[in-house]
Amino acid sequence: MLDLIASKGTKELLEYIRDHPKEENTSVSINAYFTKDASIQLTTATVYRRLKELELAGLIIRDPPDSNTFILTPQAADLLDNQILRHPEITELGRAHRALLRQIKQSEGAKVVELQEIAQMSPTTINVGLQKLSNLGLIEQIKNHIPRPSEQPKLSKKKKTKPGRPAKRHRLTKKGKEVYEQQQKLEKK
Repeated sequence: MLDLIASKGTKELLEYIRDHPKEENTSVSINAYFTKDASIQLTTATVYRRLKELELAGLIIRDPPDSNTFILTPQAADLLDNQILRHPEITELGRAHRALLRQIKQSEGAKVVELQEIAQMSPTTINVGLQKLSNLGLIEQIKNHIPRPSEQPKLSKKKKTKPGRPAKRHRLTKKGKEVYEQQQKLEKK
């Protein structure tokens, strides 16, 4: 369900159906609006594909059943009112970024190298994902990380510090935890 909500045009289609009278919510009028007048331009194939996907997901229904007129289900209305509008970050995150957010939640304080091993993503995907999540305010870098016992460096008696830069570690912010919980609810649906 989360991939459908994050797909191009889904949010706009749901908002159009919600904001317009029932008589204007036919597949032909929706297509005409999104191929010509809307701020987001969609192709005819995309409009009809999204309508079919939304109908199969149970977010819109035909009213009456054999017509081409669509209305929102209560689930879709709740989705628009509570989750998408309150946290638009949900629709901005792609599958890889959501997976990275999940990994940061599960292994808080892990090094970037450990995240690469756990999530099995390329270093570029990890770095771009960390930057995007950070820009959205969903994660923060841990400044004073207390290392795990297995991470304690074995230092000589002469050297009291480990050479080099400290490893970057990240954790979810309060906003990140809220978005993560909303994503978990949507993935279960």
